[in-house]
Amino acid sequence: MSYPVVLFDLDHTLFDFVGSKNAALEGVFAEVGVPGGAAMIAAYDAINVEVWQALERGEIEHRELGPARFERLAAARGFAADAEAMSASFLHRLGYCGGLLPGAREVLDTLAGRVPMALITNGFSQVQRDRLANFDLDRYFDAVVISAEIGVSKPAAAFFDITFAQLGMPRTDEVLVVGDSLTSDMRGGADYGLATCWVNAEGAPTPDDPRIDHVVASVGEVPPLVLG
Repeated sequence: MSYPVVLFDLDHTLFDFVGSKNAALEGVFAEVGVPGGAAMIAAYDAINVEVWQALERGEIEHRELGPARFERLAAARGFAADAEAMSASFLHRLGYCGGLLPGAREVLDTLAGRVPMALITNGFSQVQRDRLANFDLDRYFDAVVISAEIGVSKPAAAFFDITFAQLGMPRTDEVLVVGDSLTSDMRGGADYGLATCWVNAEGAPTPDDPRIDHVVASVGEVPPLVLG
């Protein structure tokens, strides 16, 4: 077996975050009487990237992230908003909208019982716990590590310290990190001395830094890497 332990990111790796996010946003916009559509979603997406990057750099706290997105969106698009209420509605909807990416369930079924698996995510506790329950994911993972619950986010080494403790302290050379984010999943795994597998659905050029050991177009390509 090539990798006896696997750490999976959730959003954009196993879960169709784009479909979930778009459906949840349209629901929020309709709820508060704000026009939705592609332009509004694109504006939100740009702001969302900026806010998550600020979180990864340690510039804001996780509790600030949700409302900050809608405060900035309202300012940019010129509408009045209760950012706290919009954020709460959005997070609730995210836990129920969307579904797994094609092939993700088959990957989990293939690896379940053969290798320990952990779910590692920088997402919100409410959203990710709802998804684990609503999409029958709990049963696959030996550990679930959510940044909002532990007070530290990928790529910080402390995030992986906690993950390893929950898994019984495997050797670093036994562990593969699978994720889509260069700045959190690949950076965090490489800096911690773990093998990395980048889920590169867009076919982007592979950077020299962080170190990436495997590149796949979808998570469906992961089992042969793990099982050898």
